[in-house]
Amino acid sequence: MIRFDNVTKTYMRGQHPAVENLDIEFTRGEFVFLVGASGSGKSTMMRMVLKETGPTRGTVYVAGKDLSRIPSWKVPALRRDIGMVFQDFRLLPSKTAYQNIEFALAVIGTPRKVVRRLVPEMLEMVGLEDKGKRLPHELSGGEQQRVAIARAYVNRPSILLADEPTGNLDPSTAEGILDLLGEINERGTTVVMATHDHSAVDRMRRRVVEMVGGQVVRDQEGGRYESETPVSVISGNLPDDSAHREEHPLDAAEYREPAERTERTEPEDDSAADVLEEELIDERDARLERDEAAFDEEDEDEEDRR
Repeated sequence: MIRFDNVTKTYMRGQHPAVENLDIEFTRGEFVFLVGASGSGKSTMMRMVLKETGPTRGTVYVAGKDLSRIPSWKVPALRRDIGMVFQDFRLLPSKTAYQNIEFALAVIGTPRKVVRRLVPEMLEMVGLEDKGKRLPHELSGGEQQRVAIARAYVNRPSILLADEPTGNLDPSTAEGILDLLGEINERGTTVVMATHDHSAVDRMRRRVVEMVGGQVVRDQEGGRYESETPVSVISGNLPDDSAHREEHPLDAAEYREPAERTERTEPEDDSAADVLEEELIDERDARLERDEAAFDEEDEDEEDRR
Protein backbone atom coordinates (compact mmCIF):
# COMPACT_ATOMS: atom_id res chain seq x y z
CA MET A 1 0.00 0.00 0.00
CA ILE A 2 2.82 2.42 0.97
CA ARG A 3 6.47 1.70 0.23
CA PHE A 4 9.62 3.74 0.67
CA ASP A 5 12.40 2.33 -1.51
CA ASN A 6 15.83 3.60 -0.34
CA VAL A 7 14.39 7.08 0.20
CA THR A 8 16.46 10.05 1.33
CA LYS A 9 15.02 13.54 1.74
CA THR A 10 17.21 16.60 2.27
CA TYR A 11 15.46 19.96 2.38
CA MET A 12 18.50 22.22 2.15
CA ARG A 13 22.05 21.65 0.96
CA GLY A 14 24.38 21.00 3.86
CA GLN A 15 21.64 19.92 6.29
CA HIS A 16 21.33 16.45 7.69
CA PRO A 17 18.64 14.51 5.78
CA ALA A 18 15.13 14.56 7.23
CA VAL A 19 14.96 10.87 6.31
CA GLU A 20 17.83 8.79 5.00
CA ASN A 21 18.09 5.41 3.28
CA LEU A 22 14.51 4.63 4.25
CA ASP A 23 13.35 1.16 3.23
CA ILE A 24 9.98 0.27 4.69
CA GLU A 25 6.54 -0.89 3.60
CA PHE A 26 3.07 -0.57 5.10
CA THR A 27 0.71 -3.19 3.71
CA ARG A 28 -2.99 -2.93 2.98
CA GLY A 29 -5.15 -3.00 6.09
CA GLU A 30 -2.35 -2.40 8.60
CA PHE A 31 -2.51 -0.10 11.61
CA VAL A 32 0.94 1.42 12.18
CA PHE A 33 2.18 3.80 14.88
CA LEU A 34 5.05 6.12 13.92
CA VAL A 35 6.90 7.15 17.07
CA GLY A 36 10.00 9.22 17.72
CA ALA A 37 11.20 12.54 19.06
CA SER A 38 10.33 15.81 17.32
CA GLY A 39 12.36 16.17 14.14
CA SER A 40 12.84 12.43 13.72
CA GLY A 41 11.28 12.36 10.23
CA LYS A 42 7.67 11.30 10.89
CA SER A 43 6.05 14.38 9.32
CA THR A 44 8.38 14.19 6.32
CA MET A 45 7.23 10.63 5.69
CA MET A 46 3.60 11.75 5.68
CA ARG A 47 4.35 14.71 3.41
CA MET A 48 5.93 12.38 0.88
CA VAL A 49 2.93 10.02 0.94
CA LEU A 50 0.69 13.03 0.20
CA LYS A 51 3.14 14.15 -2.49
CA GLU A 52 3.49 17.51 -0.76
CA THR A 53 7.23 17.00 -1.13
CA GLY A 54 9.30 14.48 -3.03
CA PRO A 55 12.37 12.45 -2.11
CA THR A 56 15.84 13.71 -2.93
CA ARG A 57 16.76 10.14 -3.74
CA GLY A 58 14.79 6.91 -3.95
CA THR A 59 11.16 6.14 -4.75
CA VAL A 60 7.87 6.41 -2.85
CA TYR A 61 5.05 4.11 -3.92
CA VAL A 62 1.41 4.56 -2.89
CA ALA A 63 -1.16 1.97 -3.96
CA GLY A 64 1.44 0.52 -6.32
CA LYS A 65 2.07 3.84 -8.06
CA ASP A 66 5.46 5.52 -8.29
CA LEU A 67 4.66 9.04 -7.04
CA SER A 68 7.51 10.56 -9.05
CA ARG A 69 5.65 9.56 -12.22
CA ILE A 70 2.37 11.20 -11.22
CA PRO A 71 2.01 14.65 -12.85
CA SER A 72 0.88 17.58 -10.72
CA TRP A 73 -2.57 17.69 -12.31
CA LYS A 74 -3.24 14.13 -11.10
CA VAL A 75 -2.20 14.81 -7.49
CA PRO A 76 -5.73 15.84 -6.36
CA ALA A 77 -7.03 12.45 -7.55
CA LEU A 78 -4.29 10.73 -5.56
CA ARG A 79 -5.20 12.64 -2.41
CA ARG A 80 -8.86 11.69 -2.67
CA ASP A 81 -7.76 8.20 -1.69
CA ILE A 82 -5.79 9.47 1.33
CA GLY A 83 -7.56 10.87 4.38
CA MET A 84 -5.64 13.19 6.73
CA VAL A 85 -6.38 13.95 10.40
CA PHE A 86 -4.51 16.62 12.36
CA GLN A 87 -3.87 17.37 16.02
CA ASP A 88 -5.62 20.76 15.80
CA PHE A 89 -8.66 19.41 13.89
CA ARG A 90 -8.49 22.01 11.02
CA LEU A 91 -12.26 22.39 10.83
CA LEU A 92 -13.81 25.30 8.95
CA PRO A 93 -14.96 27.56 11.83
CA SER A 94 -17.90 29.14 10.01
CA LYS A 95 -19.44 25.83 8.94
CA THR A 96 -21.41 23.31 10.96
CA ALA A 97 -20.28 19.76 11.60
CA TYR A 98 -22.53 18.63 8.75
CA GLN A 99 -21.11 21.25 6.38
CA ASN A 100 -17.52 20.42 7.27
CA ILE A 101 -18.08 16.82 6.23
CA GLU A 102 -20.15 17.90 3.22
CA PHE A 103 -17.28 20.11 2.10
CA ALA A 104 -14.97 17.13 1.55
CA LEU A 105 -17.51 15.66 -0.86
CA ALA A 106 -18.50 18.90 -2.58
CA VAL A 107 -14.95 19.84 -3.63
CA ILE A 108 -14.69 16.66 -5.70
CA GLY A 109 -18.07 17.16 -7.34
CA THR A 110 -20.07 14.52 -5.48
CA PRO A 111 -23.77 14.68 -6.47
CA ARG A 112 -25.93 16.27 -3.79
CA LYS A 113 -28.13 13.18 -3.59
CA VAL A 114 -25.07 11.16 -2.57
CA VAL A 115 -23.93 13.89 -0.16
CA ARG A 116 -27.29 13.85 1.62
CA ARG A 117 -26.91 10.11 2.15
CA LEU A 118 -23.23 9.95 3.12
CA VAL A 119 -22.96 12.85 5.57
CA PRO A 120 -25.60 11.54 8.01
CA GLU A 121 -23.96 8.10 7.78
CA MET A 122 -20.63 9.61 8.80
CA LEU A 123 -22.15 11.61 11.66
CA GLU A 124 -23.77 8.44 12.96
CA MET A 125 -20.53 6.45 12.62
CA VAL A 126 -18.63 8.96 14.79
CA GLY A 127 -21.49 9.23 17.30
CA LEU A 128 -22.56 12.79 16.44
CA GLU A 129 -25.84 12.19 14.61
CA ASP A 130 -27.57 14.76 16.82
CA LYS A 131 -24.88 17.47 16.51
CA GLY A 132 -24.69 18.04 12.77
CA LYS A 133 -25.97 21.62 13.04
CA ARG A 134 -23.39 22.73 15.60
CA LEU A 135 -20.42 24.94 14.77
CA PRO A 136 -16.93 23.78 15.80
CA HIS A 137 -16.77 26.16 18.78
CA GLU A 138 -19.97 24.58 20.09
CA LEU A 139 -18.33 21.14 20.20
CA SER A 140 -15.84 19.67 22.66
CA GLY A 141 -12.31 18.85 21.53
CA GLY A 142 -13.15 15.18 21.20
CA GLU A 143 -16.27 15.97 19.18
CA GLN A 144 -14.30 18.25 16.88
CA GLN A 145 -11.78 15.49 16.26
CA ARG A 146 -14.63 13.09 15.48
CA VAL A 147 -15.91 15.53 12.87
CA ALA A 148 -12.40 15.81 11.44
CA ILE A 149 -12.13 12.02 11.22
CA ALA A 150 -15.55 11.81 9.56
CA ARG A 151 -14.45 14.43 7.01
CA ALA A 152 -11.23 12.48 6.33
CA TYR A 153 -13.05 9.17 5.95
CA VAL A 154 -16.21 10.21 4.10
CA ASN A 155 -14.62 9.45 0.71
CA ARG A 156 -13.76 5.95 1.99
CA PRO A 157 -10.00 6.38 1.41
CA SER A 158 -7.77 3.33 1.32
CA ILE A 159 -5.21 5.19 3.49
CA LEU A 160 -5.77 7.35 6.56
CA LEU A 161 -2.86 9.40 7.92
CA ALA A 162 -3.25 10.74 11.44
CA ASP A 163 -0.76 13.28 12.80
CA GLU A 164 -1.02 13.40 16.61
CA PRO A 165 -4.84 13.00 16.55
CA THR A 166 -5.04 12.61 20.35
CA GLY A 167 -2.45 15.25 21.21
CA ASN A 168 -4.98 17.87 22.39
CA LEU A 169 -7.36 15.47 24.12
CA ASP A 170 -7.73 14.13 27.63
CA PRO A 171 -7.01 10.39 28.12
CA SER A 172 -10.62 9.19 28.21
CA THR A 173 -11.54 11.19 25.09
CA ALA A 174 -8.38 9.96 23.36
CA GLU A 175 -9.47 6.37 23.94
CA GLY A 176 -12.69 7.03 22.05
CA ILE A 177 -10.76 8.49 19.12
CA LEU A 178 -8.46 5.45 19.05
CA ASP A 179 -11.45 3.12 19.07
CA LEU A 180 -12.87 5.05 16.11
CA LEU A 181 -9.58 4.79 14.19
CA GLY A 182 -9.49 1.09 15.03
CA GLU A 183 -13.01 0.67 13.62
CA ILE A 184 -11.98 2.43 10.40
CA ASN A 185 -8.96 0.14 10.17
CA GLU A 186 -11.19 -2.93 10.63
CA ARG A 187 -13.20 -1.74 7.62
CA GLY A 188 -10.06 -2.18 5.50
CA THR A 189 -8.41 1.24 5.57
CA THR A 190 -4.66 1.37 6.20
CA VAL A 191 -4.05 3.68 9.19
CA VAL A 192 -0.67 5.31 9.82
CA MET A 193 -0.64 7.37 13.02
CA ALA A 194 2.24 9.57 14.19
CA THR A 195 2.05 10.00 17.94
CA HIS A 196 3.75 10.77 21.24
CA ASP A 197 0.85 9.21 23.14
CA HIS A 198 2.36 6.44 25.29
CA SER A 199 -0.98 5.04 26.46
CA ALA A 200 -2.41 4.88 22.93
CA VAL A 201 0.43 2.75 21.62
CA ASP A 202 0.54 0.52 24.71
CA ARG A 203 -3.23 0.01 24.65
CA MET A 204 -3.54 -0.84 20.94
CA ARG A 205 -0.44 -3.05 20.63
CA ARG A 206 -0.15 -2.70 16.85
CA ARG A 207 2.92 -2.37 14.64
CA VAL A 208 5.31 0.27 15.98
CA VAL A 209 7.93 1.99 13.79
CA GLU A 210 10.36 4.17 15.71
CA MET A 211 12.35 6.92 13.99
CA VAL A 212 15.61 8.47 15.18
CA GLY A 213 17.37 11.06 13.06
CA GLY A 214 15.41 10.16 9.93
CA GLN A 215 16.05 6.43 10.17
CA VAL A 216 14.09 3.43 11.39
CA VAL A 217 15.63 2.01 14.56
CA ARG A 218 12.72 -0.25 15.48
CA ASP A 219 9.99 -2.03 13.51
CA GLN A 220 8.01 -4.18 15.90
CA GLU A 221 4.72 -6.03 15.62
CA GLY A 222 2.48 -5.66 18.66
CA GLY A 223 4.92 -3.19 20.16
CA ARG A 224 4.81 -0.77 23.06
CA TYR A 225 5.75 2.91 23.01
CA GLU A 226 9.00 2.52 24.90
CA SER A 227 11.69 0.07 23.91
CA GLU A 228 14.92 -1.52 25.04
CA THR A 229 16.44 -0.57 21.69
CA PRO A 230 19.80 1.05 22.61
CA VAL A 231 19.30 3.93 20.17
CA SER A 232 15.75 4.80 21.28
CA VAL A 233 15.46 8.48 22.15
CA ILE A 234 11.84 8.37 23.35
CA SER A 235 12.72 5.61 25.84
CA GLY A 236 15.62 7.59 27.26
CA ASN A 237 18.17 5.03 26.12
CA LEU A 238 19.84 7.75 24.06
CA PRO A 239 19.43 11.39 25.13
CA ASP A 240 17.64 13.74 22.77
CA ASP A 241 20.90 15.56 22.26
CA SER A 242 22.71 15.88 18.94
CA ALA A 243 26.12 16.30 20.57
CA HIS A 244 25.69 13.00 22.40
CA ARG A 245 24.72 11.31 19.16
CA GLU A 246 27.91 12.57 17.55
CA GLU A 247 29.90 11.02 20.38
CA HIS A 248 28.02 7.74 19.94
CA PRO A 249 27.14 7.57 16.21
CA LEU A 250 24.08 5.51 15.39
CA ASP A 251 25.97 3.41 12.86
CA ALA A 252 28.42 2.15 15.49
CA ALA A 253 28.45 -1.64 15.70
CA GLU A 254 27.43 -1.74 19.36
CA TYR A 255 24.16 0.08 18.56
CA ARG A 256 23.04 -2.15 15.72
CA GLU A 257 20.16 -4.57 16.06
CA PRO A 258 20.08 -7.88 14.13
CA ALA A 259 16.70 -7.03 12.56
CA GLU A 260 17.44 -3.43 11.60
CA ARG A 261 16.39 -2.37 8.12
CA THR A 262 18.52 0.71 7.55
CA GLU A 263 21.91 2.21 8.28
CA ARG A 264 22.10 4.91 10.95
CA THR A 265 23.19 8.52 10.87
CA GLU A 266 22.77 11.79 12.77
CA PRO A 267 19.39 13.45 13.28
CA GLU A 268 18.06 16.38 11.36
CA ASP A 269 18.14 19.89 12.80
CA ASP A 270 15.06 20.23 15.04
CA SER A 271 14.78 23.98 14.42
CA ALA A 272 14.68 23.41 10.67
CA ALA A 273 11.96 20.79 11.18
CA ASP A 274 9.87 23.28 13.17
CA VAL A 275 10.15 25.87 10.39
CA LEU A 276 9.15 23.31 7.78
CA GLU A 277 6.14 22.26 9.86
CA GLU A 278 4.98 25.89 10.09
CA GLU A 279 5.36 26.29 6.33
CA LEU A 280 3.34 23.12 5.79
CA ILE A 281 0.55 24.40 8.02
CA ASP A 282 0.46 27.72 6.15
CA GLU A 283 0.37 25.91 2.82
CA ARG A 284 -2.49 23.63 3.87
CA ASP A 285 -4.48 26.48 5.39
CA ALA A 286 -4.12 28.53 2.20
CA ARG A 287 -5.33 25.61 0.11
CA LEU A 288 -8.25 25.04 2.47
CA GLU A 289 -9.27 28.70 2.24
CA ARG A 290 -9.20 28.58 -1.57
CA ASP A 291 -11.36 25.45 -1.62
CA GLU A 292 -13.78 26.92 0.93
CA ALA A 293 -14.16 30.09 -1.16
CA ALA A 294 -14.92 28.00 -4.23
CA PHE A 295 -17.44 25.95 -2.24
CA ASP A 296 -19.21 29.09 -0.97
CA GLU A 297 -19.35 30.52 -4.50
CA GLU A 298 -20.93 27.27 -5.74
CA ASP A 299 -23.58 27.48 -3.00
CA GLU A 300 -24.38 31.08 -3.95
CA ASP A 301 -24.70 30.15 -7.63
CA GLU A 302 -27.11 27.36 -6.75
CA GLU A 303 -29.22 29.69 -4.63
CA ASP A 304 -29.36 32.19 -7.53
CA ARG A 305 -30.54 29.42 -9.88
CA ARG A 306 -33.33 28.59 -7.43
